[in-house]
Amino acid sequence: MKKILLLLLISNLILAQQPDVEIRLVNANVGTSIIYNQNQVNEYTASNDAGINTILNSYGVSSYIIKGGHPYQPYSGRIISIAGVFPQQFVNDLSAYTSVVESARISDKSYFSDALNLKLVNLNIGTPIGYNGNIVVTNNTSLNQIFQNNNVFYFAQLYPTSTSNVNLRSYTAVCNCNANSLKADLNNLISVIESTDNVGAAYLSNNQFEKSKTTISPNPFLNIFSIETEEVISKYIIFDSTGKQIVSTSNKYELDNQVSKLQTGFYILNLNFENGKASNYKLVKK
Repeated sequence: MKKILLLLLISNLILAQQPDVEIRLVNANVGTSIIYNQNQVNEYTASNDAGINTILNSYGVSSYIIKGGHPYQPYSGRIISIAGVFPQQFVNDLSAYTSVVESARISDKSYFSDALNLKLVNLNIGTPIGYNGNIVVTNNTSLNQIFQNNNVFYFAQLYPTSTSNVNLRSYTAVCNCNANSLKADLNNLISVIESTDNVGAAYLSNNQFEKSKTTISPNPFLNIFSIETEEVISKYIIFDSTGKQIVSTSNKYELDNQVSKLQTGFYILNLNFENGKASNYKLVKK
């Protein structure tokens, strides 16, 4: 095969303000993305379901790609990005196809529409203690009200095995809501929430890793690696081979601490720069 599919991690900054329609499938095997006419001039991506393809064809859609790396594991393989600007009726048509499509909404191609990463001010305030029905309950009343209003059903530590206070205060939240509405509410709760960030998505695509002047060495690495670049790095993000975000930090010391604990294998390093650019790099841990 001339075309080799690799996980291409799409940076939040590269794809900022690029809209998509994000759908969640009922079943990961029905309605999933496949390639038609592979390696031919008229190659395109579409669904393996005739009903969805009928809707896509009605609106001239040719890009239908799995939006990978969702933090809630039961959603793995079930989130699809349909890139482009579409009328609300397109979303309505997809939503009405309930045997295959669980939900559909206008979103941003670079982010998941229902997930956030956040950092607590205090390690012991805002921690989860149970559920009220399907809604997460924490030990903070104000945070509980926000979770109730936004239907937050998943709330878990990003780095549960870490010994770092900063890492242990980092959580991922998933809701049956618009993540930006949840983000606005959380950012107003400054006594409990230190910061929030959208959760980036990963895509199956061609090998389009950035060719830049940035050098990472050694690679493969054993414990840590150095990064030589002419740009100022504002954020370091690492994804594993499945597209799951496992590290997100603006501190190189914290990055070194996290990568030293990684298992042997293949990873993607996404660097965000202060000039607004971002690049992806393949990493191999020995």
